[in-house]
Amino acid sequence: MNSVRTLVCGDREIRWTLVRKRVKNINLRVKQDGTVWVSAAAGVPIWYIENFLREKSDFIFSAQERFAEKKSEPELPSRDKLYRDGDALRYLGKDYTLSIIIGTEENVALGEKEIFVNTRSSETAGTVLVKFYKTETQNLFNTLNRRTALMFWAKGYPLEQADLQIRDMRSQWGSCHVADKKIVMSSRLMLYPEVCAAYVFVHEYAHFVVPNHSTAFYTVVRDIMPDYKICADILKK
Repeated sequence: MNSVRTLVCGDREIRWTLVRKRVKNINLRVKQDGTVWVSAAAGVPIWYIENFLREKSDFIFSAQERFAEKKSEPELPSRDKLYRDGDALRYLGKDYTLSIIIGTEENVALGEKEIFVNTRSSETAGTVLVKFYKTETQNLFNTLNRRTALMFWAKGYPLEQADLQIRDMRSQWGSCHVADKKIVMSSRLMLYPEVCAAYVFVHEYAHFVVPNHSTAFYTVVRDIMPDYKICADILKK
């Protein structure tokens, strides 16, 4: 089992996770979420690993600061991140404070300002959050997919409901495969207001009518969602 430890280095702390593996050397990794992971063989004592971390403390703090600077936008939950009470989360464009409740169940409940995570251990809070976001994403996107197809049909565009695929895409919010009658949506849209995801669905469906980004294309988008530019501007930030 992985163990989480804290090491004091001057006036700062390194919170790190130890993974025992059959490795020859001590391996250090600072992930993009700022967490520190160390793998070492079973026979390597803790004091030896801590000395190693002290020697690498400048690198660790520098990497954490560098990753923190890159976080210009909210992030989806991660199984690898060690969550604690008070952590900030974003869900459908609203900021929440995390509240972890240790018990026998594993589920998530939304409050007015808090996301309550029931979990058997604080170390598995990330797994519970990831499952919740994945389920909510699938449910919402399935609904928006059906709704968008009906909106186009009602406006005189006889389109069938597209096959839907969801990915954690960072370079684009969605894509349309006209020949396969399929659209691919980014799960990261769950970090933004629901109307933004609705706009991306409209955008991708409009490609079934006009397969480019010409004036005719945006005429179709505007026909379905007259105020689409508000959402487009939000997703550009």
